[in-house]
Order: sequence, then structure tokens, then C-alpha cells
Amino acid sequence: SSSRWGQSLLTHGRRWYLVNAKGQNVGRIATQVATVLQGKNKPIYHPTANCGDPVVIINADKVQFSGKKWEQKLYRHHTLYPGGFREVVAEDLHKRKPTEVLRKAISGMLPKNTLRKQFMRQLYLVEGEDHPYHANIIAELEPSREAMPELPKMFVIQRAEGDDVPVPEGFELLSETEIKEE
Repeated sequence: SSSRWGQSLLTHGRRWYLVNAKGQNVGRIATQVATVLQGKNKPIYHPTANCGDPVVIINADKVQFSGKKWEQKLYRHHTLYPGGFREVVAEDLHKRKPTEVLRKAISGMLPKNTLRKQFMRQLYLVEGEDHPYHANIIAELEPSREAMPELPKMFVIQRAEGDDVPVPEGFELLSETEIKEE
């Protein structure tokens, strides 16, 4: 009975997560954090309830974009005045407000309903490594790394006798016992 109570506490309780964004892609971090903020990683998830966990992101100013997005990605808004349409390049927004690029990415991945404000209140973006939430952090979210797919057999090299040519990166060398087995 007490073990069930402990399981229930872990399921329904709030766990604070820490994410280090240094050198990570904005979109990959945003999807991972949006999932935790909504509580989709819990068995009690329901789309109309706020069952997500708070997330602290350190080094939020050291994120990366792939390609030329720093120069080409535009953030648009309207001031609600006539002729008030504004466009800001990602690089300029990052210089002015270093954490805003990541905040906008995460906000854009959350559902567009009344829960979005509640989810965003549980997000804490910090520019450096120092943050005041050390006592609250329970777990650390590791950035998702895509696993390198296995190479097809056409990239496997069989070495001939007396061959001293180096094996290129990304290729593997079959030993003589593996060649005999095939």
C-alpha cells in the first residue's frame, strides 16, 4: 500500500528538470521541453489539464540554428497601430534579448489555447550557468542525440593481402573471420 502511495506521488508530483542548451539546436530543445511542460511524458497526461513539470534551461543564450537561419529567419509582429507591421531577423533579436529566440520556439510548439500561459510560467530561461533554482532541480534532461544509423553492407571494406590503404571515416573493416562467415 505504501509503495502505491510512493508511485502516486511520483506520478502526480512536480519534478523540476534542468536542461543545458549550450550548442544545441533551438528546435530540438523546444520539442523536448514542450513535451515536458505539457506533461506528455507522464501516464496521467490529459490535454485539458496542466500536469506538466517546471523546466529550467541554462545557457539559453548559447543555442544554435542550422543553416543560415540566424540571417534569414524572421520574427513578425504587429504593434496594432496603422502601418505597425514589424519584422526582426533572428540574429538581431538574439543580440537584443538572448533568451527570446528559445522562448518563442517553445511557445510556438505548445497548444494554442488558454493553457499556454500556464505552461510558459513553468519555463525558466537563464542566460548563464548560474540559476537560483538549485534546491528545486530533481532531474536533468539530456538533449536527444540522433543515433547514427547502421551502415549498409556496401560501405564495408574488405582488405586484400598487403593492402595498407587507410580506411575512410564512416567505413568499417571486416576481419578475415567475418569474411569467411559470409
